[in-house]
Amino acid sequence: MRRARTEDNLSAIPANALVELFQDQRNADDPVREQYAPASLFGTAAAAAQADIDAQIAGGNTDAVTATADGLTTGLIPATAQNVEITSDDATKQVSLPAAVDGKELRLRVIATGCELISAVATDKVNNVVVGATNEAALVAGTLYTLRYVAATDNWVMTGLTALGAVETPVVPDAL
Repeated sequence: MRRARTEDNLSAIPANALVELFQDQRNADDPVREQYAPASLFGTAAAAAQADIDAQIAGGNTDAVTATADGLTTGLIPATAQNVEITSDDATKQVSLPAAVDGKELRLRVIATGCELISAVATDKVNNVVVGATNEAALVAGTLYTLRYVAATDNWVMTGLTALGAVETPVVPDAL
């Protein structure tokens, strides 16, 4: 029986997952990248997925949101958003989640200064804690958050990846 090569085993993993795993290893001249994540390991599928992500960002498929004192105006995440870049000048400022439909996914990238996440809908929760009226979830600078809305529980399930690609400790919203 033929032993499967690493490249064969990785072909079953979606290309965008591979890109996310190695997103901060983009420099092809980096000797560490070549030792642990050689370009041949990913093949053309991962390269195509990365090109697609880069095209979305360059093509304006990323919404810019600026945190405000109350999460309104420029702090509102558009209901049509998928990829959001958040800027803030103070960690106590807020951005607001939009009203959502079941299965809605958001990717939030917090640029230089963290901020707080609330919801425009009073009953919505983040990780099973209400954020629409009395609580807020702290977003850390340099972190990429993925949120998925589950309508049955009015809950946004949120996970975070640090700039190094490590999974962030689960976020538990706290009092405003």
